[in-house]
Amino acid sequence: MAEQLFQIGIKGLIRDKEGRILMVYIPQWGRNAAHWDLPGGRMDPGETFLETLQRELHEEIGIGYVGDPRQLTAMLTNIMIPVDGVPTPLAFVIYEVSLPTGARITLDPDSAEESYDWFAPKQAADNMAHKFSPEFCDFVRSL
Repeated sequence: MAEQLFQIGIKGLIRDKEGRILMVYIPQWGRNAAHWDLPGGRMDPGETFLETLQRELHEEIGIGYVGDPRQLTAMLTNIMIPVDGVPTPLAFVIYEVSLPTGARITLDPDSAEESYDWFAPKQAADNMAHKFSPEFCDFVRSL
């Protein structure tokens, strides 16, 4: 039996006082269409889930703080990532993250994220439907 390998992405679901959800805009790159996404990214070797979450939030929105995040779900996506020329499935682990009071979002000009915005839960769920499971999108709509 062949070994099943996965790439793991850690995502942060961040809401403001009005309940809106933070999303980052990623322009088209390679064969990937431009899209809105939750901040986060893939694990580096040797990292824990929370170390990845902290690093990715720092890289993408300029805030390394994760406080006491609550794991919401883990899911297999329909996205395949080439690893050494082999299409490899991408799985997400998603945490609910609270930003510290007064935190300011600053995008790194050298990162892939072009902009950010806050969306009502229904719009955020619609924005992420291409990448996240229908069950998770339904959960986001219900927030």
